[in-house]
Amino acid sequence: MLWLFLLGAFAGTALDAFHVHTQVERYPSPVLFGVAWWVPLLFGSAALLIGCSHTFVDPLLHQHRSPPLINSIAELAWLILAYLISAGLLDTFTKTGLLLLIYVNFWLLAGRAWQNLVFSLVTAITGTLIEMILVAAGAFTYLHPDFLGVPYWLPCMYAIASLAVGDVGRSLIRTSGGRP
Repeated sequence: MLWLFLLGAFAGTALDAFHVHTQVERYPSPVLFGVAWWVPLLFGSAALLIGCSHTFVDPLLHQHRSPPLINSIAELAWLILAYLISAGLLDTFTKTGLLLLIYVNFWLLAGRAWQNLVFSLVTAITGTLIEMILVAAGAFTYLHPDFLGVPYWLPCMYAIASLAVGDVGRSLIRTSGGRP
């Protein structure tokens, strides 16, 4: 699972730095590329939590999804696309609509399982609440917040991350011979 943590730490931090560069968010004490020192730890832990939780809860929800690793890595393109849209100059409602459209298309292509809807909903709620707490604590700020310090489109980002990172976690655990 070290690979999953490292993927989250590096890719997540790079995407977050992109958000800083495009003035979506700001950290009060940036260290490198505009992000705080703890950002890689946060993104690495989030990737680990999403990837492992999906894998370990799958049997409880009778989910049998196990895509090949190369397909799971390719699915991360949906998340990159979501970051590009969220950093664009569109208004928050247009961004939210586009991200919902991306999520629905991704969900349809990823097998249309109701279990993935559940995972996405839980991930979207949990991730958004954690970011609300971090913003309230002054750890960082969104430059154009809509509700309790976060933008309306944020839960959509977490839903897309749930599909992509969940599949990467499933693939890595299956490839390493681990079983939930």
